[in-house]
Amino acid sequence: MDRTQPVLPVTFAATEKRTHDYIRHATTNLFAALNVTTGEVLGECRPNRNAKNFLTFLKKAVKPHARKDIHVVLDNLSTHTTPEVKAWLSNNPHVHFHFTPSAPHG
Repeated sequence: MDRTQPVLPVTFAATEKRTHDYIRHATTNLFAALNVTTGEVLGECRPNRNAKNFLTFLKKAVKPHARKDIHVVLDNLSTHTTPEVKAWLSNNPHVHFHFTPSAPHG
């Protein structure tokens, strides 16, 4: 990964420092769903991860399981909390989002 700033060197009193942001070269975003009862995996790669792509995938993953409770485990990026996603989620009360824990800042 190319960081937006050069890595700061190691000093006697401090470890190497890196910026939190970086440039992604030729990477893709994987959307995946696992049906835990059958082991079936539905997956798609997209060039970006935005609310439109996420909702398109989510609708496809949920459709075969209409009216069944569905639990979706997500990371903590903002894609899942956009107004479009929140509106869809409120209209689909059988779909439940669960977010992975955030790493502690310190």
